[in-house]
Amino acid sequence: MRPRILVTGIPGHYSRLANGADGFAVSYSERQKQPETKDEFLQELRNISNTGNYLIGEGALRALAPHAKQVPFWHLYNCSRNGDGFEQFNSNFDICVFTCANLLRKGLSADAEAEVLSKLKMPIVMLGIGQQNRKDLENALPEGTKQLLSVLKDREHYFLTRGLETAGFLKDQGFSNVRPTGCPSVYFMPDNMRRSLRKLPGVQIGKARTIFSGYLGANHDAIVDANALEPQDSVPQYVVQDEFLHFDMKVEPNAEGRVYDSASGKTIGDLAYPGTDRLKKPFDVRTFFDTNQWRAWASSMDFNFGRRFHGSIIAMQAAVPSLMVAVDDRMREMLGFTGLPAVDAADIDKAENRAEFVADHLAGLNASELVDRYSDRERNFRSALREIGIGQ
Repeated sequence: MRPRILVTGIPGHYSRLANGADGFAVSYSERQKQPETKDEFLQELRNISNTGNYLIGEGALRALAPHAKQVPFWHLYNCSRNGDGFEQFNSNFDICVFTCANLLRKGLSADAEAEVLSKLKMPIVMLGIGQQNRKDLENALPEGTKQLLSVLKDREHYFLTRGLETAGFLKDQGFSNVRPTGCPSVYFMPDNMRRSLRKLPGVQIGKARTIFSGYLGANHDAIVDANALEPQDSVPQYVVQDEFLHFDMKVEPNAEGRVYDSASGKTIGDLAYPGTDRLKKPFDVRTFFDTNQWRAWASSMDFNFGRRFHGSIIAMQAAVPSLMVAVDDRMREMLGFTGLPAVDAADIDKAENRAEFVADHLAGLNASELVDRYSDRERNFRSALREIGIGQ
């Protein structure tokens, strides 16, 4: 008999419409949100912290067996805090899939996760678990995260990691059933992912309308990228994930009292961030809270050059050829495992001519090898889910 699957953790974009939960029944609003004032816009960002996270929950749920039941983590946590409700979860489900990202990191103490998962008396699949920086974890693992790992050692659980480094860390901690599979977002819309890879060597740098992503407000890297790669007769496009929350990027209402246009995803307020004076042309800045809208807009573009992993993955899901810039260990782990096309930040930053560097790199790619590597990783991912009994 197939296992009854409970899914929680990082949600998909549909979770924005959840307006209540009773037991394992979740109700959703029929009214789409339109967060166009400054307060509403920033609150919508705070609700997920990083819009790229929506891809993780979406990719996970799509890969699981169709009868899997999504229950928001906040509801499980509230049940735990209230001291009731967990009997029905333990009696109605056989296994829990907990979708996660870089859960193992210095600045995050996983107290809430430890509390909730300790009360679920069933095997738990930690899907997409990753680490931020192993050096930070060796001597400074937060207490809540230590407690979470202790909880997960009590029973037989499964760890499907975002790469080899996280798998090695968990094995060093004494865990078994550890298997690197990559982030579940990578395997959503796989046919379009392959189309993206096939088109990559043919991109014409300097002519291709390009999506840029990075860390506006923290550094000028995306500005330098846009000045070098964007065609002279077009406006550079930048997609936000969390810059308004964590970096020095600010927005104030326009004359209508709005900062955001829900129809286009465009930021229409008065933007301010360091480095604007360096741009040849100001960015059109967009934010997407619905992944379908994000992909639909991305599909109109020719190329993605991204310093954000999930901002680039969603472009690939829309069949847009994409080249990523690996900017940190977390990103290098995911790219190293999946083999998705990338250049290292140190290499591109020292290039005398950035446009020529990118064009030469694309011309040297073997699209067939990229597709074969991706297909192999996709098979590995789906095989792991089926072996556990939760895949399609």
